[in-house]
Amino acid sequence: MVRSILLCAGLLMMTAPGRAEPVRPGILNCGSGITAEQRRRCDEEAFKQIQSGSQSTQLESGWRLVKSKNPDGGADAISVMHVVDSAKSDTGLAGLSLQCGKGGIEIVLIVLEPLSRSAPPNVALIAGEKRAEFQASVIQSGVALLLPADASKLAASDWQNANELAVEIVTAPKAIHGAVPLAGLPTALRYLSQSCYAR
Repeated sequence: MVRSILLCAGLLMMTAPGRAEPVRPGILNCGSGITAEQRRRCDEEAFKQIQSGSQSTQLESGWRLVKSKNPDGGADAISVMHVVDSAKSDTGLAGLSLQCGKGGIEIVLIVLEPLSRSAPPNVALIAGEKRAEFQASVIQSGVALLLPADASKLAASDWQNANELAVEIVTAPKAIHGAVPLAGLPTALRYLSQSCYAR
């Protein structure tokens, strides 16, 4: 669980909104099937990256508000994020991020193994009885999936009263499944909206 938290936070804070810089090399080797020593090194690398230029605030129900300085002096990267429920998720999915974007709040899924940009995956999101399907854009060297603006509308409506968000990413050789707890989302979104407005 600690590994997922660190990797999720580390990966989400690598770039400012709209930028597609590569993730630092130490993180790219942190997928599934690694040894305990490799996992320890991954955790250390992610933690170092989190500490360098970022500020994280714990919110209710496991959400975190993360602000990361833009190295070019532009607007800070700001997001709220939650790691997956590891008991209900494949090892390939790390977490969910809602972040300040140019056109409003953006929804991003973080995966632990890079996906190909040439075959954007379809993503199904289920909250309660509501199911929505989207084609995601592969960003941040393949370790993040940006969902279209319609997904952001769901976060502000259908997801507000759901207990969890079930995720299915259709990718070869097999789909990635997971679940992200949604308790505390209304508060997390309020903090994010205030931070986006103030930056």
